[in-house]
Amino acid sequence: MKYNNKTITGQVAFTRSSDHLVVYLKYIFIILLVLSPVVYTQAIYFHDGTVEPRFFLLPMIVGVAFGTLLARAVLLRQKMQEQGEQFRAIADLAQEFTYFRRVDGRYEYVSPASLAMTGYTPADFYQTPNLMDVLIHPEDRERWSHHVHHINDGGQPESFELRLLSKDNRVIWFQHICAPVYDEKGKQVGVRSTNLDITRRKEGEEHIKRMAFYDPLTDLPNRHSLVNRIHKLIEVDGKPAKRFAVLFLDLCRFKNINDSFGHAFGDRLLKAIAERLNSACKKNCLVSRFGGDEFIILLEKVRSKEVAAEMAKRLLLILEQPLELEGIDLHISASIGIALYPEDGEDSGTLIRHADVAMYKTKKESRGNIRIYSVHDSTEAADFVTTERKIQRGISNQEFTAFFQPKVDMHSGKIIGMEALARWQHPAEGVIPPGKFIAVAEETGQIRALSEQILEQVLQDIHRWQEMGIAVPVAINVSARQFADHDYCRTLVKSIHTAGCALSLLEVEVTEQVFLGDIETAVARLRYLRTAGVQVALDDFGTGYSSFNYIKQLPINTLKIDRCFIANIDSDKTEFAIIKAIASLCQDLRLNMVVEGVETARQKKALVSLGCDKAQGYHFFRPMPAEEAEKLLLRQREAMA
Repeated sequence: MKYNNKTITGQVAFTRSSDHLVVYLKYIFIILLVLSPVVYTQAIYFHDGTVEPRFFLLPMIVGVAFGTLLARAVLLRQKMQEQGEQFRAIADLAQEFTYFRRVDGRYEYVSPASLAMTGYTPADFYQTPNLMDVLIHPEDRERWSHHVHHINDGGQPESFELRLLSKDNRVIWFQHICAPVYDEKGKQVGVRSTNLDITRRKEGEEHIKRMAFYDPLTDLPNRHSLVNRIHKLIEVDGKPAKRFAVLFLDLCRFKNINDSFGHAFGDRLLKAIAERLNSACKKNCLVSRFGGDEFIILLEKVRSKEVAAEMAKRLLLILEQPLELEGIDLHISASIGIALYPEDGEDSGTLIRHADVAMYKTKKESRGNIRIYSVHDSTEAADFVTTERKIQRGISNQEFTAFFQPKVDMHSGKIIGMEALARWQHPAEGVIPPGKFIAVAEETGQIRALSEQILEQVLQDIHRWQEMGIAVPVAINVSARQFADHDYCRTLVKSIHTAGCALSLLEVEVTEQVFLGDIETAVARLRYLRTAGVQVALDDFGTGYSSFNYIKQLPINTLKIDRCFIANIDSDKTEFAIIKAIASLCQDLRLNMVVEGVETARQKKALVSLGCDKAQGYHFFRPMPAEEAEKLLLRQREAMA
């Protein structure tokens, strides 16, 4: 048999009506039984035992009335008991911590959920009046005390958020919903309350708040926090703001470390550096992570530029202390630019920008130094931005081209190779030398696109010369930023194959900058090129700090000696001795040696006397377009025919 909601409701109603009727009849019957002796006695006493109907009328009415009242009282009591049981059944199963507390502090009902939220059982509450007063977090007790007095005096229902300390000393955030309870006469007898655990919600809100104002990696204040703090220092109510300094700190060669050891290692290094900076800056100081490997330190109440500079020097010394991370010894250095309020800027944006400009200036000139902002720095920064925009436009318009400078055998004068050099054929400014744009392209990362454009042209020229039978090895310069790309070497070899060029006709020139951070990875990549058939040269040899150490580790074919060692070789005994030692070393290690920057006959003569065979420089040839280089190679072939 099927039942719908209406049928079931009707059956329940009928059952309840039947129960009520039985109760009514039961108590009426009891009352009548009680009154029947009275009726019988009355009949005997007044009418010789003759019972008349009127003798039953009054007792019957009284019995029915009393029976009805008694039945209703019993039913009301049962109903209240049922409602109480229903309330307990619902409240006991609910996850909310609910209680009823009398005005004197005694608890008459406490739901089992009290254990989950507070660690205390209902029995603990029954035994300890006003136990909630003890559990409230010390910082919230004053608010709680005002609330208790208010609600106990018949105040309006309240709902607010506060904290309590659980039995195991955990901090629990909860929403307290409370209202007074009155008896039938309107007198307040207690307070009922529902308490909701909102700890997770509060933790989520706090997490979102921290994300808005703190860096998730280092837990330092972020850019937003920094700007807010600067605004507060400047916006003083009716008082002139005190002098303060903005220190813009940028780590040196952090990208090399990141590329060599991975981003996870780089993140751990940033956290370690953040801890060092934070421990060094305690009073009147805010250390923030501005982004990437950049940090800004806000120094409050700075009397002079000298004080700011002294603090910057202290920070650099702390950073330069040896750092071991995961078994790797690291030596960290940084550059710092300083801007002061109000002379270097009267708002956060200007101060940060000028400190950044000063930092870039010192980083460009000498890594690991300090510079206080000057107006001239902004001019150079503006030029940098302008050049950056021009380079981007030049790349898009294919304005960059390859010039070739021959390498010669100083004994025979024969061209034995070429070095491809980037030149900028600007439509309005003419040919722009590399010194005007290479550094900017390196800094901005535009060097990748620029080098790809040059490489494509070089491979086309090599292929054409190869078909003509006049090809010589051509060297291309590879920047540290390019070499850090783990796909660069494979992509290069693939490009050579695609262009149809012999691998031996291309030489890669690298500087020691590509080895800083992870020499093992650099060696593996160079060995890959050597195995493929590409020649490898170490450029600017002798200008770094560890070049001799690199010679015995690197799979290289050629050492290129920087021009600074031969400027006065014909008269300077020191230069003469250095070149002599290097030439002997290369001979013993069977390495090719090419001297750069040979400009005079006297330099050439001195080099030849030392056993140097190969060189390049203005004394022999200047860099030239591909068409001129091709003609030069053709003439050489004809001369040798």
